Amino acid sequence: MKSLSLGGICSDFSCASCCKDTQMILSLKDIEHIKNVGFKEEEFCFKDEDGYHKLKNVDDVCFFLKNNKCTIYDHRPRGCKFYPIVFDIDRNKPALDEDCPLIDKISDKIVKSFEKDLLKFVRVIKKEKTSNI
Repeated sequence: MKSLSLGGICSDFSCASCCKDTQMILSLKDIEHIKNVGFKEEEFCFKDEDGYHKLKNVDDVCFFLKNNKCTIYDHRPRGCKFYPIVFDIDRNKPALDEDCPLIDKISDKIVKSFEKDLLKFVRVIKKEKTSNI
């Protein structure tokens, strides 16, 4: 699966704003992958009022953010791998999250290159939600 790499810009910048006050949506595959790393689902995941699985926050930061670094970076969820490309529900297409201070480093061409994978991920999430109701 494709992931967005800004060539070290994110880790060099060390802002981790994408991991603060957010609840990244998870697929069942993401959950299993993280469990296989050694975490218990109830530690890092919850189901929101709409039935979507999401990463927990502790003190307003992602459960996996420690010392401003992701402790499961190599095993992070698909939504994290796409970030700062997100799915804009209102426009029904990928877009850049305006909260990311590095979006000026990402071209429209790069965003477009993630469209197919992101749409597939969104379909999986919606299907999983529907099958859990």
